Amino acid sequence: DIAGFHHDLYRGVGGGRFWVMEQQPGPVNWAPWNPVPRPGMVRLWTWEALAHGAEVVSYFRWRQAVSAQEQMHAGLNLPGQKELSQGGREAAQTGAELKAIALPKPGRAPVAIIYDYEAAWITRIQPQGQDFRYFELVFRWYEAVRRLGLDVDFVAPGDDVTGYALVLAPSLPHVSDLTAQALAEAKGHVLYGPRSGSKTWHFGIPANLPPGPLADLLGMRITQVSSLRSGLSDKVGGKVSGAAIRWREFVEGGRAVLARFENGDPALVASDGHHYLACWPDEKLLTSTIALLARKARLKTVKLPSHVRLQRRGGLVVALNYGPAAWTPPALGKRILGRGPVGPCDVGIWRASGA
Repeated sequence: DIAGFHHDLYRGVGGGRFWVMEQQPGPVNWAPWNPVPRPGMVRLWTWEALAHGAEVVSYFRWRQAVSAQEQMHAGLNLPGQKELSQGGREAAQTGAELKAIALPKPGRAPVAIIYDYEAAWITRIQPQGQDFRYFELVFRWYEAVRRLGLDVDFVAPGDDVTGYALVLAPSLPHVSDLTAQALAEAKGHVLYGPRSGSKTWHFGIPANLPPGPLADLLGMRITQVSSLRSGLSDKVGGKVSGAAIRWREFVEGGRAVLARFENGDPALVASDGHHYLACWPDEKLLTSTIALLARKARLKTVKLPSHVRLQRRGGLVVALNYGPAAWTPPALGKRILGRGPVGPCDVGIWRASGA
């Protein structure tokens, strides 16, 4: 999900528009190790970017250099030759496919994730636990949504979220008045993660304790937090199940308690569509929590294997198979690219019914 995550993030940062400026056409020369991509991956990466809304995919470089610093960086043509490389042939194939498929404008995703650069700064300045990394937390939440076959838009704190069925705030330490108002006006279900509402504008603890400005929405407060070193966890059970790792909060109140820690403390609470998850969840807990919220939001999900992702662009549905095994898709509409199972490192495209 690394590439898809960044495509979606920078589509949001760019106000709905982004380009890929230097798509690799083969092995690069700057990483600790520089493997040759599997056959089909250059084409898959190209379609992946387009499916996520890219207006342009530009490759670096046209021809592999025969000397100097970047001579080991692949190009669309072989070193010093007028002959396409493997990546060049895949780029040419994608170009031919695009002549037959008109790309619609990207639509709105059903799920919004609030990405907050202030949260990254706050948690880096005061991590409280060595492995509390904001970017990783957001990525894991994104990953859990994508495993259900759902598309994601990234939005900024304070953005209008009334058009989303599900809004996720993996961690939102400082909640401005504008952000609090936008969240209060949300018409879909909202899930907040650990440390949300825990800091004032002046980097202090709110007078009413965390979650500060969100307390009235959620009917709860947090009295203390515990960071958990590697190997420690706290089991969670109820409407969702799994365990807290890295970070665990102590909740008082909560109008509806959907899950509890092993000692009976609230772990997941809800109030009129607003939900608070008081920990860094392990994969099992995060998966079951996101699935619960998706059901509450009445979203149609597709349980995908770890190596397959779906992405929609307008009325097109694009299946991307990163793995070594073929995937047999469910009914997704009228097939317009490929046939049968989607093979390893391959792409399938459908036109959704009614599109």
